[in-house]
Amino acid sequence: MVLLITSALVETLTKHMFGNYLEQRDQIEIGGAPSWYMMPVDDEMCAFAHKKGSMDYIDRVKEKSSFKLKRKIDDTIEIVIYDNLKNIKNEKEKAVVNQFKKDIDLPVFIKKNVRYSRVSYEDEINTTFVRACIPKTTIISYQEERLKKIKNEVLNVKVNNAFDDMEREQTKTTGYKDPNDPF
Repeated sequence: MVLLITSALVETLTKHMFGNYLEQRDQIEIGGAPSWYMMPVDDEMCAFAHKKGSMDYIDRVKEKSSFKLKRKIDDTIEIVIYDNLKNIKNEKEKAVVNQFKKDIDLPVFIKKNVRYSRVSYEDEINTTFVRACIPKTTIISYQEERLKKIKNEVLNVKVNNAFDDMEREQTKTTGYKDPNDPF
């Protein structure tokens, strides 16, 4: 059952990322901004940022776009969890989903994989524009790997609980537990 849930999470993630891309096509036009600004990119999840000021702000705008990318991935995961959680009744399976929700390694993943595909300083309006992207396949692979680890952790907990239940049952029936028995 845990395998089914992890598969469902990845499938929902893939569908959601593709659906968002289709919905965002050709919807935004901002006067003064470069033509690529806020436009979705095929097969990539992107975040955009801008800041008024000199070219000295380029690094700050890059950081801001990376933060927005993290928030966008977190939001996507939250939607995926919402879509899948309503079908889950078992507490251990809910634990898998909740572990999927919290990713302490996401900032490092973004740092490692982000590509600033566009950085532009528009001197007429004194503003820096940045587009930060990560390929969707990279995000999906990363999330699949996370789910495998979480699934293994949950399976280990299930195995340990089963052994504990067997031990409790043995103690009940015999009334004696051998301290040297590893089981």
